[in-house]
Amino acid sequence: MTPSRSQQLCVICGRNVATTRDHIPPRSIFPTPRPSDLITVPACASCNMGMSGLDEKFRMYLSLQAGVDSPEAQKLWENHAVRTMRHNKTLRNEILARTEPVYLTTKAGVIFDKGCRVLWDSQAHDKTIERIIRGLYFHHFGEILSDRVTMKVQWLRKLTSDMDWASQGWHSNSIGGNIVLYRFARAKDNPLTSGWIFQFYRKHWASGYTLPADFSLKS
Repeated sequence: MTPSRSQQLCVICGRNVATTRDHIPPRSIFPTPRPSDLITVPACASCNMGMSGLDEKFRMYLSLQAGVDSPEAQKLWENHAVRTMRHNKTLRNEILARTEPVYLTTKAGVIFDKGCRVLWDSQAHDKTIERIIRGLYFHHFGEILSDRVTMKVQWLRKLTSDMDWASQGWHSNSIGGNIVLYRFARAKDNPLTSGWIFQFYRKHWASGYTLPADFSLKS
């Protein structure tokens, strides 16, 4: 399909005509009542609706990691995650299969109890973070990345002191009363080069960067 000049392309894929708007980050990761500052971007039906299964997985794993340490995280767990665990048998069994026993230790390394951890679904995580980056890049810079870039996404155990220092001068933003915090920057001499750092519910960190698609050919 060749779009007319008056038609907006999908921000996520950069190919199809946008017929709807997609929430970036996914609306489902915010507890109800939803915050009033959620961001939407133009999207095609395929990119918008086609990600619903990954959105549900991302929300479930995020809720498990966020726990109930804050009122917002508790609402996400009680109003959404518990319902998903009850009704989505396939996802429940997948999560149980990814659960591993661990020893709980103090900062000094002293074992004081046993617990468990759940390994993230890497596809749900990385695809969702990539979609968020594409959406926020358009939101902040008004440009569609499409296939002009290659992208690398990382799950972070924490924000290291080096990363914190290196990103101090970046733009900072928040969504949903600090449910999602993020920093971002792009190179002045090459706008397709950008960096992103995210924090969800003050418990989960992720990062990503974009490079021009032909960067590897030039280097």
